[in-house]
Amino acid sequence: MNAALTDRILLATAAGGVLLVGLAFAIWGGEGAIAAAVGATVATANWAATRFLGRASIGKGKNPLLALMGFKTMALALVCWLAITRFHLHFLGFTVGISALVLGIVLGPMLTPNAADSAATPADPAEET
Repeated sequence: MNAALTDRILLATAAGGVLLVGLAFAIWGGEGAIAAAVGATVATANWAATRFLGRASIGKGKNPLLALMGFKTMALALVCWLAITRFHLHFLGFTVGISALVLGIVLGPMLTPNAADSAATPADPAEET
């Protein structure tokens, strides 16, 4: 697992969340911005949990931590359901906020790589075998 890449994705998710909260505020006002902030927080926490569980389970064969990924996904679905149905957050604002995860995963790898990334990646794809 490339730790620097997962760190950049986390940063891009958080930064994208801030931008999306601003967008939600411009479109729906305060109610949409609050829902987008909750969604962006959920998205960032989801990636942080995925990163933690992924790092903890590397090189351990059949690891029970991998089962926690499934529970994490169920918890994510529960949090989304609660946010919309029980706390009555603005649906579109929450959806825009949680899409920060997609934005982070797409834009994070495009950020300038660190020297450690280029040293870990072979220059020639034929060397990967």
